[in-house]
Amino acid sequence: MKTKNILLHTGLVLAMLAVSLICFSPVLKGKVIMQGDIQKYEAMVKETKDYHTKTGNYAHWNSAMFSGMPAYQVGGNPPSKSVYTPLQRIGTLQFLGLERSAGVLFFYLIGFYVALIALGCSPLLALLGALAFGLGSYNIIIIEAGHITKAWAMAMMAPVLAGMVLCLRKPSDKRAKWLDWLWGGLLFTIALGLQLICNHIQITYYTIIGASALGIAYFVNAIVHRYVPRFAASVGILLLGGALAFACNARNLMVSQQYAQQTMRGGNAITITPESLYSDTPVAKDDSEMKSGLDIDYAYSWSYGIGETYTILVPGARGGSNNEPVGKDSESYRTFRQSYMPLYWGDQPFTSGPVYFGAIVMFLFILGLLTVRGPERWWLLAAAVVGVLLSWGRNFMPLNEWVFNHLPLYNKFRTPSMSLVLSNVAVVVLGMLGLRQLFSHEGDTRRKTTALYISAGATVAVLLIGLLSAGSLAYSGLSDTQMAPQYGSQWAQIQDIFVQDRQALFVSDSWRSILFVVLAFAVLWLYVRLDNNGSRRWLPTAAALALCALVVVDLWGVDSRYLNEKNYVSKSKTRLTPDPWDATIDQYAAQFGDRDYRVLNMATNTFNDSKPAAFHHQIGGYSAAKMRRYQDIIDFYISRQINMQVLNMLNTRYFVVQGGQVQRNPDALGNCWFVDSIKWVADANEEILALNKFNPATTAVVDRSLFTLDNEQYPTDSSATIVMEHQNPYNPDYLRYTSHSNHDRLAVFSETYYEPDWRAYIDGKPANYIRANYLLRAMVVPAGDHVIEFRNEAPLFHRMDAVAIVGSIVLVIIAAGAIVLCYRRKKN
Repeated sequence: MKTKNILLHTGLVLAMLAVSLICFSPVLKGKVIMQGDIQKYEAMVKETKDYHTKTGNYAHWNSAMFSGMPAYQVGGNPPSKSVYTPLQRIGTLQFLGLERSAGVLFFYLIGFYVALIALGCSPLLALLGALAFGLGSYNIIIIEAGHITKAWAMAMMAPVLAGMVLCLRKPSDKRAKWLDWLWGGLLFTIALGLQLICNHIQITYYTIIGASALGIAYFVNAIVHRYVPRFAASVGILLLGGALAFACNARNLMVSQQYAQQTMRGGNAITITPESLYSDTPVAKDDSEMKSGLDIDYAYSWSYGIGETYTILVPGARGGSNNEPVGKDSESYRTFRQSYMPLYWGDQPFTSGPVYFGAIVMFLFILGLLTVRGPERWWLLAAAVVGVLLSWGRNFMPLNEWVFNHLPLYNKFRTPSMSLVLSNVAVVVLGMLGLRQLFSHEGDTRRKTTALYISAGATVAVLLIGLLSAGSLAYSGLSDTQMAPQYGSQWAQIQDIFVQDRQALFVSDSWRSILFVVLAFAVLWLYVRLDNNGSRRWLPTAAALALCALVVVDLWGVDSRYLNEKNYVSKSKTRLTPDPWDATIDQYAAQFGDRDYRVLNMATNTFNDSKPAAFHHQIGGYSAAKMRRYQDIIDFYISRQINMQVLNMLNTRYFVVQGGQVQRNPDALGNCWFVDSIKWVADANEEILALNKFNPATTAVVDRSLFTLDNEQYPTDSSATIVMEHQNPYNPDYLRYTSHSNHDRLAVFSETYYEPDWRAYIDGKPANYIRANYLLRAMVVPAGDHVIEFRNEAPLFHRMDAVAIVGSIVLVIIAAGAIVLCYRRKKN
């Protein structure tokens, strides 16, 4: 690469860094974004982080929520021993502490910039495309929400697909053949690995869908142009790159796959519903609930409306958000004197803002459809359309119900509106390829001018049709149904105020989009008219810079509605602070000598709030990957009607009731106890129903189809004792008990059963344990005095770390060899 090119790329990278820092400038003053999901995350991982701070060790288990669950599904686990770990830290500016703000935008920009350079765009066009993607409203809104791993994964979608294009396309000469394989394979492998390390499988799934469209298009092209053998070799190179990326991230992928079978995404152990508790005949779930994966109604809750898709062109087409900024001249402000109002009227329960690709971006997308030739046009169009169709979810069931039931793994995911990220990538890439074609010297001025007129005319025509229909729209949606009960008889009058502002926003944003399309058209029209067959070399640069400015003004103008100064606070305000009831619990615990207990907090959103877990072990909490069996316990015995026996076996020593009052439960069974008998059941249905009327202090419920024991009765021994030793500091991965009994006894431990990670030992020797009471651990303890230990050894976790190390070494060797080979061939 020439020195001039190196300096240009370096300068543009610095420009992207500058844009990122400017957009998130408050972080340079020591402020942070108040990100809801980050606040939840910090509460989730406080226990494991505290343990690491005190001991220097990492825990694999999180005891703070849901009676315990794997820490690697929550956070706070040791960094992956993969070559991608330092790469991710550099790309997201983690070494500067900016990985949750400016570093996310920088990662977007760098990823897209590299992808467009690989696809043959000039550096300035690559910068334009990077800005057009990185500043898309959804991409900024999820930063404000704290969906950081999702954002990191999205940043690698374009470079993964660009690497595939380099490998699969027909080369112009033999030298290009080897270079395309070399750089395409490396780009694909590095980008895919960086996406996989984020562990956001749904975004990777959408990347695979885009890759499938790409692969089909290039396979057809290979048949037509007769280079199928090379295509097959290219596929082999991509498979090798995929295997290396997988190996380097084996830990995340394999432990997630293992644990997924135990979660809500892994299907159901039971085929009955909580109504079975109140019926003589068990009430069966419907077919959709019995399949492996999520329930379709739950999975499709956040489906983008068909009409709502218009927001990709007009940001305020559906009212923006449930907390939309309004001006002082609006009806809402004049009535309520508030600067933010619930103007959203789309098909989702609520939203933080629209998915806006950009009026200029959509204009350029249509231009790309008219000017780009070959497989690029078709796979990008297909990816864009598929992304939109999938985002409609329940609003387009003829396709989406079939996809949910038949596409492998698709029923593991929720929030179908997320698929629009694939459309966003495809739309921006095709728009930039269209500009590349326009800026090239191929084709005459007349054809280019015609393409400009058609693309701008089509875009403006759609916007004008929208304006003409503005008076006939309803301007009411699902959120209105939710708000109506709050206002009672006044709702009709209040809704009318909202309707006026919603219509005003629709109209004003439509004219806004028209203005940006006209300005972008004017820039490109002047370029075509003044180009004079490339004699004015400064023209492409000037046009690209002008478009960059327009795109930034357009997109950031919308982004700043949802991410601005009000979202930033001092770091002290993000610190986790205990609530008054936490101090009360501590006082009671000290008074009664309680240690190692759990709390059921009903003063908060019990099963959607992780903050209480920062201070006490909880029955509740928040996790999108909680265990299926724990959710069953919640559904059957806590959410609808509290069953005290079930809460006693979960060691629920304290309740926080509505209003924040604390109540102590003297009947909690503690950490472990001996039972006298076993109630054998035939399957999971009988097992969970048996918990309705039983005494966990004396009886254990065991599934005969999964576990066996030598005895069904155990002699009562009044002198028998079993206690858990208190630890300071508490180690979530280690539990130690001491027992005494004159006979063999069956002990039940108030800990979540997760056999893949936990190993049991009696007096240092391996011992077997089983699941009892649908959720807990149980073990036969022999007569005498013994030490019982449970150790979270996470064997798969550590084996996959070894695989990641080997994969990383191989990848580094291949990459270094490829660079040396390229250098030598260029030198010769």
